[in-house]
Amino acid sequence: MSEISLRVRYQRHAVDEGVEYVEPNFHHAFADWQLDPAEAGLVMVDCWSIHPIVTHQERAARICAELIAPVAEACRQAGVAVIHAPSPGQAKLYEQWTKYASDAELFGAAPEPPTWPPEEFRTKEGDYAQFAKMPEPLSKRWVEAELENRRIIDCLEPRPNDFVVATGEQLHRLCRHNGIVHLFYCGFAANMCVPGRDYGMRAMQRRGYNLILLRDCTTAIEASHTYEDLAITEASILEVEMTLGFTTTAGDLIAACAG
Repeated sequence: MSEISLRVRYQRHAVDEGVEYVEPNFHHAFADWQLDPAEAGLVMVDCWSIHPIVTHQERAARICAELIAPVAEACRQAGVAVIHAPSPGQAKLYEQWTKYASDAELFGAAPEPPTWPPEEFRTKEGDYAQFAKMPEPLSKRWVEAELENRRIIDCLEPRPNDFVVATGEQLHRLCRHNGIVHLFYCGFAANMCVPGRDYGMRAMQRRGYNLILLRDCTTAIEASHTYEDLAITEASILEVEMTLGFTTTAGDLIAACAG
């Protein structure tokens, strides 16, 4: 497969010579790349079949069906690795997850617990209970009742040659073995698991990978005052463009793969 040509976007926090160095003058910039598809992977984070937040799940399901599924197929055709990262519990429902799992991951050897901060402080129990957020019984009951039924959404069901990972170490081993250095990210939520998982964008940036978020293939969990204009989604995209890497769109990546 020949190289794919792709334009990506990022956010400058600098200005040109002679322009006042103030935030209102910080604008988007673009770069044109030639990528070897064999060096790239599409990482689909937490594309679940069910979610307790009804409005979030409606947006996510629409994005999965209309945008992520066509992107995944285009990547397969182009030779870009398709990698499902549906959280550890869900990953282990798929036989592909064992391919790059370590013995500890396969056989359940527990990692050494940290010694600091103290365990009671980390769990916000005992003398430290006052520092915990108030419990959310509705959310807890939903997780306990539905977690075992949660899978990857049907339209993104892993194919036999796709990969499934449960941890950042597993994703790193997969990339190292296959020579992957560019990671396209999509999935949910834009302000939680996509950046924050150990296979998420922040962790993989620290490992040195080149990261590109598909900015129309994600959405954040919003709040009452951000819901109408999806302000947290916009801020999450901006964080990627300013500090973590680059962005592009589903349509641009599909066109690049086809081109």
